[in-house]
Amino acid sequence: MEIAELLEIIAHGEDSRHQFKANITNETSLARELVAFSNSGGGNLFIGVSDDGTFSGLTREDMGRLNQLVSNAASQQVRPPVNPQTENIATPDGLIMRVIVPDGISKPYMDKDGVIWVKSGADKRKATSREEIQRLYQSAGLIHGDEIPVPGMT
Repeated sequence: MEIAELLEIIAHGEDSRHQFKANITNETSLARELVAFSNSGGGNLFIGVSDDGTFSGLTREDMGRLNQLVSNAASQQVRPPVNPQTENIATPDGLIMRVIVPDGISKPYMDKDGVIWVKSGADKRKATSREEIQRLYQSAGLIHGDEIPVPGMT
């Protein structure tokens, strides 16, 4: 990604496909973001960018730590595991890590505690309604609308 494209995304602010984090140290919170993106069409997490769009910038040491954190969260904290890609973007204020999370094909995804997260605008929330969870299964082709039992029918 070129710096001009990054600046344009930041100028538009966070939305359901773009999330900004100044830094991440918690594997659990990262896993929740990965789950939400995987269940909701995919997206990009930019680490090294504050919520207000300013660059906090990362060091090369930060990048090594974050790559390991992303790998661990994706493989050990998300069920089923996901495969995000990372890209390092150099800026005058330091490095920015772009975590590219594809739309999941094995929905619903959940964190290690069994919680299903989805994007709701720029935020994430727990998927709690039966209908919403059924839609996630349907989108993965695991259940079809004509196969859902109707109460009172035989």
